[in-house]
Amino acid sequence: MNLKIENGITIIALIITVILMLILAGVGIYFGNDAIDKAKLEDIRTDMISIKTKAKIVAEQYNFKDIESLIGTIVSNEEIQKLGLTDKKSDQIRKWSSEDLNGQGLSNIEGDTYIVYYDLKNPNNCEVYYIYGYEGKYSLSELQD
Repeated sequence: MNLKIENGITIIALIITVILMLILAGVGIYFGNDAIDKAKLEDIRTDMISIKTKAKIVAEQYNFKDIESLIGTIVSNEEIQKLGLTDKKSDQIRKWSSEDLNGQGLSNIEGDTYIVYYDLKNPNNCEVYYIYGYEGKYSLSELQD
């Protein structure tokens, strides 16, 4: 009797192992990308909170005549409509550039992506918008909810 004992893995076991590894890799990539997106959104939210704090200070200084004009460049009517801010006073909506951010001590934030609405009647109600989000525009109040 010629019995051969073969030690090794069968092709079926190998295929099952590879399929399980691919499933695990897919799940890991899916949840990893979701975590990265959430981290980016949290970074944007943190930057927006910093900008809102500075915008409140600017609005108060403007109200007390400590400064002559609001920080930022005036936003076009097209951008105001795109943001849905047609009910706000257009002269109180400004886009902050890199220079504006640097001037306010926020040099670690990238410029030209944030629009500030100065509520001069109540500076605590100032609003910040991020216009280049991966899901469209964001407002700080939306991100905080």
